[in-house]
Amino acid sequence: MTVKRKKKGGFSSGRTVTIAFSLCLLAVVTMIGMYSVGKSDQQQKELEQKVAEAEEEAKAREQARAEADAREAQEEAEEEQQEEAAQEAASGSASRDKEGEALADAKSTEGQETAAIDGAELESEFAEADPDPSGTGETVILDEAQEAASADAVSEEPELSFSAETDHLLWPVAGNVIMDYSMDKTVYFTTLDQYKYNPAIIIQGSLDENVMSAAPGKITKIETLEETGMTVTMDIGDGYEIIYGQLKELPVKEGDYLKAGETVGYVSEPTRYYTKEGCNVYFEVRKDGESIDPMALLQ
Repeated sequence: MTVKRKKKGGFSSGRTVTIAFSLCLLAVVTMIGMYSVGKSDQQQKELEQKVAEAEEEAKAREQARAEADAREAQEEAEEEQQEEAAQEAASGSASRDKEGEALADAKSTEGQETAAIDGAELESEFAEADPDPSGTGETVILDEAQEAASADAVSEEPELSFSAETDHLLWPVAGNVIMDYSMDKTVYFTTLDQYKYNPAIIIQGSLDENVMSAAPGKITKIETLEETGMTVTMDIGDGYEIIYGQLKELPVKEGDYLKAGETVGYVSEPTRYYTKEGCNVYFEVRKDGESIDPMALLQ
């Protein structure tokens, strides 16, 4: 009887240890899951804050550039006004000199009365030849030239400039990178179930989410591709281009200029190449036609 009770007690003790170990393991897994979720939320908030800061910085740069352009335009206008005033004064002086010479010649040849008549005739002829002896006719010509120059300035395309050393790109959407840029080795594409090179980063997005312009630029191409769906190519200057894919309902057309932060399009349903990855934005950066890592330029 004593032997049986000892065996029964050993089995009960082992079962208690097993249950305790299972509970500890479950607690560890729960803590790890809570830590991972908390860390993911913190990363999302940090990314959204960086996007907001980048937008404010881009707006500040645009405002500073606009103020500089306004000051330059005002200085040019003042210089043009000074030149016009000088030309008007010179024209009026020349007209008065011609009138004086004509009257003096008339008086010396035909006497006081004839000179007065001839002077009137000369004055009349001069008025017909130059209906505006004060020089306003020349001012009209200058005004027309100025308006033409202003029209040319308006139609002139904005100058695009981008430097990897001094400039940065905005995130087109505030999402996690679900597939990194990789051109030195292949990466796994879940939907395709194969490994291949990736010339872009794939950023997680939500259906109908606004996709922002990462930098000031000109829309050079809009096309629909099998892999990336509706795709927009933007020239941002100095050989740099940005390609946005997986878009829909574009509010832009080829030839349009966008400022940083303006809407390029909206997140579409993924193409059949990315069905398992879900809604996303294809974001590629090229320099002189060659793909480069966008992460090195994003803020």
